[in-house]
Amino acid sequence: MKLFVRHQLVYTYSKSVSLTPHTLHLYPPTNPFVRLDRHEFQISPEPEKLVLTTDVEGNVQHQLFYQQPTNCLDITAEMEVTTLLENPFDFIFHPVESYRIPFQYSESIKQVLQAYLQPRGATTLVEQFARQVAAEANWKTLPFLTHLNKNIRHNFDYEVRETGPPLSPEQLLLNRKGSCRDYVSLYMAACQVLGLAARFVSGYYFGELKDEQYLHAWAEVYLPGAGWRGFDPTQNAMVADRHVPLAASLIPKLVTPVAGSFAHKGGVQSDFQATVSVRPLMSEIV
Repeated sequence: MKLFVRHQLVYTYSKSVSLTPHTLHLYPPTNPFVRLDRHEFQISPEPEKLVLTTDVEGNVQHQLFYQQPTNCLDITAEMEVTTLLENPFDFIFHPVESYRIPFQYSESIKQVLQAYLQPRGATTLVEQFARQVAAEANWKTLPFLTHLNKNIRHNFDYEVRETGPPLSPEQLLLNRKGSCRDYVSLYMAACQVLGLAARFVSGYYFGELKDEQYLHAWAEVYLPGAGWRGFDPTQNAMVADRHVPLAASLIPKLVTPVAGSFAHKGGVQSDFQATVSVRPLMSEIV
């Protein structure tokens, strides 16, 4: 699917401020499932220096450096992306015993995945939740992952919360209400307590043209024979050609679209607004 994405983030300040270096994660990866056809930034004020690099987990990032004070920072990313994964179930577990949980990754792969295997925010309540979902899926790996999607989608109330860190997995279990990144936090912890490597993905999702759109988040799980595969509990779906990833990390705050701060002597008020538009290119509309 060919998609056009426009993401604008506007920060305004009641007085002129000095901006610290800002880091942007607004550039999709190129891999067998995603092709970036066009990407363009519109940034005001223009930075004195813009550096293209990769972060500690290999995500593309841009760093902005400013010297002059400003009372506004306006960042717009426009991109055209071709998503190529039509059938996310097209893989074979290898070794075959990985089709059931718990299983063991090979020693060499486990060394690389070690950080992604450490349960973050997992408590007794989270482990009980994960084991219950696994039992309902007969302890089979893929049914567990898809059933976990379904359980979170249908048993928790969704809310839009554009700023702030994810709730802890136990908070979500107790509140029964959260945003997409809260769902992902619980999804990751439930996988990790059962020995599955998981990470957080920031990106975009195209549903219907009439739907209001936001930055989105989902989880990826490393499956032997399949690699990193995406699972979206908000949509109760495996990630396929309607998802556009931006960046993946063990730690959600490391892949926020824009990270940075400002300095000012005395009190200053700030405001933030973001708009996201995702639509198919004309050739995709039939």
